Amino acid sequence: MDDMRGIPLKQSQGFFWVNLSLLVLIAGFMMFFYPLTGWDQVLIAPYYSKAAQIFPLRNSAFMQNFMHTGLKDVTIVVALLVLAVFLFSFKVAKLAPYRRQAGWILVGMVLADSAVSVLKQESIHACPWDLVQYGGTLPWLPLFAGLPVGIAPGHCFPAGHASAGFGLMAFYFGLRDKQPFYARAALCFGLTLGFVMGWGQMMRGAHFLSHTIWSAWVVWVVLFFLYFFWSPVGAKTKVQIQVQKQPNFS
Repeated sequence: MDDMRGIPLKQSQGFFWVNLSLLVLIAGFMMFFYPLTGWDQVLIAPYYSKAAQIFPLRNSAFMQNFMHTGLKDVTIVVALLVLAVFLFSFKVAKLAPYRRQAGWILVGMVLADSAVSVLKQESIHACPWDLVQYGGTLPWLPLFAGLPVGIAPGHCFPAGHASAGFGLMAFYFGLRDKQPFYARAALCFGLTLGFVMGWGQMMRGAHFLSHTIWSAWVVWVVLFFLYFFWSPVGAKTKVQIQVQKQPNFS
């Protein structure tokens, strides 16, 4: 028996429960264990100058022009190319079979990036360079802490810049049903680019590693549920489903 995408139901259910379990485990780890490790402070320490009380790489030309603006531009170009495939698919017959996948990938990228942006805008947590221990004026706050009276919200969690790279994981979900090899390659590329972008921001003092991991988690959640509620390859017609249910007497 197949699901609405024509995938064996057992395989589809397995994918769902494996991913859901991983998301729950990662969230639990990040909420209850990661804060006890001190890894955020350990990993960012080499990039902070105690003597000058600054992150020396914050205004580095390479970090700003390549690691920040340059890599962000790469993701924008990719999104524009996907948009072009979607639009030209109405005119170019060879692109028509990829129209739904291109549309799904584009929507997935936009929704995932938007989700992180909204969470960041509503966040009370500050960027490292704004924290007292790194020469700033704002206090460090636990994940579920309330905003102290008289303290301005930091608007810096989760990592917005890295979410653009992680957004390319939309290709994984968009391609996995028909082009699994390219889907896996896209997954590796999206994860790598997202963490590279996140690490670059950590070097500048803009984010902790945990900000980047949570960004990847949010992007994955958005894409994961979008995939199951709106198929990138389309559903079978009612006729196809009905025929499949017919008993075979041959």
